[in-house]
Amino acid sequence: MLCTCPMLSAAMSPFLHKPFRPALLLVLIFLSGTLGIWWLAASAASDVDDEARRISQLALSQEMARERRQLANALQDYANWDEMNDKINRAQPDLAWLNDNLTASVYHNLNVHLALLVDASAGVLQARQNGILVNPPERALPLPDHQWLALLRHTDRYSQASAGAMPSQLLRLDTVNPLTGHPEPRILMLSIQRITPELSKTPRSPQQRYLVFARYMDQPSLQQLSADFLIPQMRLYFTPQSPPELTALPLQDNNGQTLAWLAWPSRTPGNNMLERILPQSLLLLCVILLLGAAIVRMAERWQRHSLRQAERLQQQGEALQNLVTSRRDDQQELREYLEEVIPLLSQTLKVNRISVWQFSPDGKELLCLASLNAISGQFSHGEQLEQSSHADYFQAMRQHRYLASHQAQLDERLASLRTYLVARDVSAMLDAAIVVGGLHQGILCAESQTPHRQWQQDEINFVCSAADILALVMESRARLHAEGELYRQFYYDRFTGLPNRSRLLMQLDELIQQKESQSPQNCEPLGCLMLAVEGLTNINELYGRDNGDHVIRELGKRLESVIGHGEMVARNADNRFALLILSPEEDSLCQRVDHLSTLLARPLDIQGQQLYIRLSIGLALYPHDTNDAESLLEHAEMALQMSREGPGDWVRFHPDINSNWRRRNRLQTELRQAITRNELLLNYQPYVSLKNGSIAGAEALVRWQHSEMGLISPADFIPMAEETGAIHAIGAWVLEEGIRHAASWRLRFLEHFTISINISLLQLEDPHFAESVTALLATHHLPGEALELEVTEGLALRNTPEIDSNLHKLRAQGIAIAIDDFGTGYASFSYLRRFPVEKLKIDKLFLDRVPDSEAGSNLVRMIVAMGHTLGASVTGEGIENIEQARFLARHGCDYAQGYLISKPLPAGALERFLADAQPLPIR
Repeated sequence: MLCTCPMLSAAMSPFLHKPFRPALLLVLIFLSGTLGIWWLAASAASDVDDEARRISQLALSQEMARERRQLANALQDYANWDEMNDKINRAQPDLAWLNDNLTASVYHNLNVHLALLVDASAGVLQARQNGILVNPPERALPLPDHQWLALLRHTDRYSQASAGAMPSQLLRLDTVNPLTGHPEPRILMLSIQRITPELSKTPRSPQQRYLVFARYMDQPSLQQLSADFLIPQMRLYFTPQSPPELTALPLQDNNGQTLAWLAWPSRTPGNNMLERILPQSLLLLCVILLLGAAIVRMAERWQRHSLRQAERLQQQGEALQNLVTSRRDDQQELREYLEEVIPLLSQTLKVNRISVWQFSPDGKELLCLASLNAISGQFSHGEQLEQSSHADYFQAMRQHRYLASHQAQLDERLASLRTYLVARDVSAMLDAAIVVGGLHQGILCAESQTPHRQWQQDEINFVCSAADILALVMESRARLHAEGELYRQFYYDRFTGLPNRSRLLMQLDELIQQKESQSPQNCEPLGCLMLAVEGLTNINELYGRDNGDHVIRELGKRLESVIGHGEMVARNADNRFALLILSPEEDSLCQRVDHLSTLLARPLDIQGQQLYIRLSIGLALYPHDTNDAESLLEHAEMALQMSREGPGDWVRFHPDINSNWRRRNRLQTELRQAITRNELLLNYQPYVSLKNGSIAGAEALVRWQHSEMGLISPADFIPMAEETGAIHAIGAWVLEEGIRHAASWRLRFLEHFTISINISLLQLEDPHFAESVTALLATHHLPGEALELEVTEGLALRNTPEIDSNLHKLRAQGIAIAIDDFGTGYASFSYLRRFPVEKLKIDKLFLDRVPDSEAGSNLVRMIVAMGHTLGASVTGEGIENIEQARFLARHGCDYAQGYLISKPLPAGALERFLADAQPLPIR
């Protein structure tokens, strides 16, 4: 369009030589579009005008054809009339009749200017012009004879070819104006029809007479057309060519010759529309120009703003990239990293102070990790914000991704910080939350002293992106910390900090793989040492849990102090340690174990006291015992178990231990099924009163008659039962059987028979133990004084609410408590005073040399005296000869039990024993 507008091109030429500007291009597009629309409107208007002219010409042409048909039809009504045919087609036409029937009404009603009766031979016989008879008639239409003959022949030919009326035709009639004397051509619409009867079958008359109707296209008829078609100034032009600048309709005769032009001023509705909208269009163009100028101005301002924003975005992108690349490695300290990157953030944002804060684990405090004062260039850290003092700020930062304040001192969200903001003249703040894993971990805070500073969206996005990068850094550190913590939890003991069993297995497996890759000649042995602290539970109860923990820690430190390079000490369980030791030869490995055993036997200082601890130690060697890490540990544990059962020295693994270990595991598995298989049985060993030598009761002793292994000692399976928890079921069965038998024997043999049943301390720790015993007594109708429960001296070291409660309830039922094997454990006089019992049973170990040994005798006398002092009766166990029994009787011992009276008997044998028993001769 610009090419078609030279003036516009000339006007725009200074701008076109300038560098490309989007705003100017937009204005040019607006102008081009406006001019293009105007051109399209003008083109459309021209087409509308052409179409209007065509429609006017077509309408007038159709109107002229309609008038010609109308004139022909009107003439046919007269010419095709039987009476007219009868009156006129005579030899002598009845002109008077014609005058009466063809009156002036044809002029007034049919607008027929000329009505003629023409004879082919005689010419015009009668004529009316404008309704008035013309005399002589030929003067009404002065046509040459040849023209009349041509018209009549044409009429006859048409009548023969068509049954309808012949269409009218146009004639140009050159006349002279009677007023001016000048030639005056006129157009005549002429219709000629031969007078014929109405029915075609009626024979025609030989006379050739015709009726002629004619109508002039004069000024009144043109005015009527103008009025009908709303076309002003319609005129006839008798020129060879169409009148210029007018719309014209050619008037042609039957031969196609143009007689004249019917012309009128052109109607131009499209052009008129353009003229009407031209002022508005000019006004719109002016508005567009003004708008374009405004757009150019705004575009220049926007362009300057965009350039500044692009510069900021470039700086921000580089800053964000530096935030990422500045992180040297995951081991870099967070504060060191922050002090490297926050100057870059301050420079990019052009702020006075920038800081990074971290939430405390409970989220109630914010701690400043690093802060930079851009004016002084000084770093600081350690400031704190508490939620209790700044609840508004904490809430705002938790609820929103960022906080952008243009008037920080007036912002209600920062009301609690107003004193700080006023003191430091902070006008605007932009804070972004540091979110890690959906949780708020900290805040990136930017402070500006520039008055009325408006934070741009790209600055907000930059701060949020920087906070996200800091979140990734924090998350990376947290992940590394979590991974390290998870590694420590999985591979290290939390209490001592030593490696655990899993870590030890990993180290063993790595060393074994290394040694397997070496030649057999160069393969050095590897030792796995397993140590267990014996009596740790008693230490905890005697000295307190804290001191028991101290023992474990100190032992771990001792072990760490003796290991060398490539060796490891690990905590394998609560009271167990494992050592991986290296040496060129097996003998030197064993010597190291001896040295360790001696070193660890030294006492520990506990509350100012020297505490000697007993260790059980087992050793397994690679490759002598196994070449698998897991198996090496298992073999060391087997050796440890053997060490526990031995005299206290360390034990090296050998194949026999493996079979013993397997036997032990099998017993542990099958012990739970012993009751259901009816493999458990009770033997009863009676005891006598040393006052009269008669039977006082019996001790129930449980036995396990294994279907394949035979009789298994209680010393073998009772510890297993306590380790596996099967002691509760076994103990309940023993109580049930013992009470049932005792109830029967009291009725049948001895009225005051007492049954003694051994119970585990684990049973006493059951909160419902006393209730279950009471229920058994009630079921079998046995009084409480007929039952005596024997426990080991470990009771003195146990101090739990469950044991205290059970003992109180049992004593309330009259049930006696006896200490079995007294003197072999940890009981002391002070503990027995705190835990009073009804009976003390002196272990066989103290009675074996009585009364021959003076020292042994004195010790026994002291125990008896101590028991009586505590209000307890005393029983001597393992009595094998009458001298022992009489010695105990002389020194006040109450009861005697041992093979002198009877060995343990099945229930049936005891019944026979009770039936035949005689008093023991103790005097």
